Amino acid sequence: MNRVIIFLIIRNLYFHRKSDLGSICRSIMSISFTYCGVACGVISVDDKFYIGIDPDLSPKGTLVQFNGFVSKKQTDVNNDKKLLDNVNIWLITHGHQDHLDEVGKGYLKDKTVITPNRKITKDLSCLKSIVLNWGEEQLFSVDEYQIAIKAVPAYHASNYIMQKIVGKVNGYQITITSPLQTKRIYFTGDTILYPRVTDFVPQKIDAIFANLGAVKSDSFGGPFTMNLKMLKQLETILQPQNIYPIHIDDYSHYQTTKTEVEASNYTCLLYTSPSPRDS
Repeated sequence: MNRVIIFLIIRNLYFHRKSDLGSICRSIMSISFTYCGVACGVISVDDKFYIGIDPDLSPKGTLVQFNGFVSKKQTDVNNDKKLLDNVNIWLITHGHQDHLDEVGKGYLKDKTVITPNRKITKDLSCLKSIVLNWGEEQLFSVDEYQIAIKAVPAYHASNYIMQKIVGKVNGYQITITSPLQTKRIYFTGDTILYPRVTDFVPQKIDAIFANLGAVKSDSFGGPFTMNLKMLKQLETILQPQNIYPIHIDDYSHYQTTKTEVEASNYTCLLYTSPSPRDS
């Protein structure tokens, strides 16, 4: 199965396909990220603790009704049931259906779910629902490792009026601390670039997963997510060790393309749906 997995080895941050690491990963604590499509993916901490984000897992061709328009899903997803069932904590940036759909909601049952508001989990049978406001964090322990999940601002429109209409959105910073070292990962969520990002996210962070799309750039309040110019500015400001654009061309109302992203020297993460024997 051609599933891309990024390994953040505690001693060094770099990425490999899982099959390339072999036995070395059995003796070194690792942090991996498996991309599942749109803005969804799963972080594994030493294959013992799993953090998922924004499970939109409906198939390619799905029509989604947004406020005032319909959008078609244009890409496949990696709906790997075995992987997704392992998730201990789900992070939901906001309730739009391209971040949490009916298929994804099924994976939240009996799980701890972190959201920007109670409405998202109101009718779901979660083990625990935690609301984080911007700047707040939740702590978890896994063996000798401490995991801090902090909500950071995400502005899902380019003017105040539309930001209020769209509602609260979270980005998330995940900090994983071992006895020897600390690694930080930032998921931007659906946001434009905003001036005070360094007040919430440190420079030289280990990895950023940045939502692009330049959504509805020609509409009032647009763009509603970052375009490539904003991405480059974000990279200049935060100077991350690695930056991975996601949420690129997955729906018909997204206005960026993988071609232009790759032409700007960014890596587009790849994924395929799992084969039956992998499920």
